[in-house]
Amino acid sequence: MEQEGYVSLWVGNFSSNEELQKYLLNTYDEDGNAAASAFEEEYKIDDHDSDFREADCFKTGSRQLSILLSGCSYEDVVIPLFTEIQGEELPYSVNSIILLYNFKYSEKGGREPSHVHYLGSVRYK
Repeated sequence: MEQEGYVSLWVGNFSSNEELQKYLLNTYDEDGNAAASAFEEEYKIDDHDSDFREADCFKTGSRQLSILLSGCSYEDVVIPLFTEIQGEELPYSVNSIILLYNFKYSEKGGREPSHVHYLGSVRYK
């Protein structure tokens, strides 16, 4: 849920950046009402501000969190905090990241995620 100063991280695999963006895309009906994206449905996220989201799909995968998070906002703080809770290497290679800033996700269950896995939330400021 939205919480100032926290960032939540998901990692996964997509065939392209377009596929990742489609996974994150909210659609609207003719009355202008937003429908949840596939990402929001999978993780039962009611609302988040997409202006505080970073998502990227890389050409090659990596198991190294520091490589995957290199260049993200607040990287000097975020990378050490996530490697502290997760370890430097993931048990599997991924090519995509999703970061929601000012958002502290609390696991709610729901359907089995198909594209991304939640790694955790850390306080970045």
